Amino acid sequence: MSSSRSMPIYKKLVQEGIVKYKLHEFMERLSDKAGFHCVEISSTPIRDIITVYVESPGVIIGRGGRTSKRISDILREELGIQNPYIQTKKVDEPFLSARIVASYIARRIAKGERYKKVAYSALRRVMAAGAKGVEIRLSGKFGSQRAREERFRDGVIYKCGQDYVENVEYAVKHVLMPQGMIGVRVRIVKPGVRGPDAVIVKEEAIEEIRERIRSEVESLSESESIEIPEELEEELEVAGEVERDESEQA
Repeated sequence: MSSSRSMPIYKKLVQEGIVKYKLHEFMERLSDKAGFHCVEISSTPIRDIITVYVESPGVIIGRGGRTSKRISDILREELGIQNPYIQTKKVDEPFLSARIVASYIARRIAKGERYKKVAYSALRRVMAAGAKGVEIRLSGKFGSQRAREERFRDGVIYKCGQDYVENVEYAVKHVLMPQGMIGVRVRIVKPGVRGPDAVIVKEEAIEEIRERIRSEVESLSESESIEIPEELEEELEVAGEVERDESEQA
């Protein structure tokens, strides 16, 4: 990113942060139909490489790369990025991205589809993609004068704590309808997340304990002999004689 060499470091960091925020906002607005997930920028001595993660990379590239060239010109003029190079990457599983799911719901509601049908469809596709949990919240006016909120939820959703910060992806989208604005909020817990209540069985530790117990039992059987009390020996002799007599009589 272009920055003056005489500029203090803290000002340079602030300026880079502002450029990244504007770039994210610009690409999200521009790539809405392409299914925008996120954008990254890395600077090299030659150029600034901008990587856009979307559901449909062809929308960003355009025919013969015309759309990406036009985007580069806009970034150069509006954000001051001197030599931008745009590359796109396809998101492996779009329905594990909260932004893509929120955009999907917003687009279909804007087309006039029933909000419950759209929400349940998105819910099923997110869980089918392997998510541990998903929550969709729609708020606004749904055919009546009074606004309300509808919640659709499946699986496990963390609402607070470190699990929420680390494992929950959150996105918000707004749809302008004739009756007013409708808000779409999506929370997704991605697969492979281990919750705080998960029980962990340490097989290695259990196997070590078994080996130790087995070795102790073997050493006891080899080195130590059990002392039998005299009273018990006499009772055993009497029992043996009675058993022999019974066998002879039989």
